[in-house]
Amino acid sequence: MNLNSSVELCVNRLMTDFCIFSALIFALMWAVVSDVFYRRIDNVLIGGLLFGWVVAVLLSVCSFGTYVQMSQTELFRYLLFSVAGALCVLLVGGGLFLVGQVGAGDIKLMSVLCLWVGYDDQLGFLMITALIGGTLALSAPIFSYIESKGSELMVRVLTQYPRLSVPAPVARANDGIRGVPYGVAISVGAGCFFGPRLFHVF
Repeated sequence: MNLNSSVELCVNRLMTDFCIFSALIFALMWAVVSDVFYRRIDNVLIGGLLFGWVVAVLLSVCSFGTYVQMSQTELFRYLLFSVAGALCVLLVGGGLFLVGQVGAGDIKLMSVLCLWVGYDDQLGFLMITALIGGTLALSAPIFSYIESKGSELMVRVLTQYPRLSVPAPVARANDGIRGVPYGVAISVGAGCFFGPRLFHVF
């Protein structure tokens, strides 16, 4: 392989990584907005993240993207442990959901993000998420106030642009909203890993 081909391949890999992690950051922002204002995390988002992970794996097999630096054996082992970790999170989370401790959307989001962070960072991701979630729970009154003001601003914007056909935030309901949007903690926790990878591209 000559120098020009090596440079071109390196540039293609960097651009692939940039597109992947930019899309991930956008998806996390979507999850935050959706969970804060509507207390739900859309299955379309979860499915998109899962599909994107599969695409990233296939791109790596074709010498592009996130896992390209690994050999076939290393990649298989890495993916196997990553999937196992994500399934463990899904199973434990499913139990917590059954006893009413956490939402189904939160569990699905955390499980699919465990695939993206990889098995070597999954424990760190879970710990950071738990820390942020605890902080949100302790500062619930402050967060609720910010949430309410943000909802009011969002309603004013939607009133001015009715063609957007976006439903009003649930925070505007008569009885307000309760609970902590743990999708925020999950997204910020994942962002702690994806953000540095995005800027590493440069």
